[in-house]
This record gives sequence, C-alpha cells and structure tokens, in this order.
Amino acid sequence: MTEIKLTIPVSLYEKMKKYPKIKWASIAQSALERYIKRFEITEKIAIKSKLTLDDLEEISNEITKRSWQQHKKYLKKKEE
Repeated sequence: MTEIKLTIPVSLYEKMKKYPKIKWASIAQSALERYIKRFEITEKIAIKSKLTLDDLEEISNEITKRSWQQHKKYLKKKEE
C-alpha cells in the first residue's frame, strides 16, 4: 500500500480530534474509492453517449437554471 499526505483546515482537524477511536485513514480511503467509482461510471456512460458538447452545455444550462429557480423559491419561503 502507498501513502498520501492530505492538508485539511485546522477547524476540521479539531473536530476529528474529538473522535480519536475513528480510523480516519479508512474513512478517507473509502471516500476516495467511492469518488473514483463515480468517475469510472461517468466515463463508461460518456464513452457510449451520442451527445455532443453543445447538447451537454444545453443540458447543463437547463439544470443550472432550474436549480436556481428552486433555490429562489426556497429563499422566498424562508423569508415568509
């Protein structure tokens, strides 16, 4: 096995110190494995995809637009 060094904010480290029995290296390894798995799945989908870059940009813009609309609704309800 190889080792990596991570830099984390002091505030996060302080929170981690509250739980000394937790094996943080195992949690980091598990998180990295899940993240890589998502990339691998995305890569497999992208290889088989017939979408063009323009299609992807259009979809991305629509998602951003709808997300912002939902967020504005949430903020409006929160103010009421």
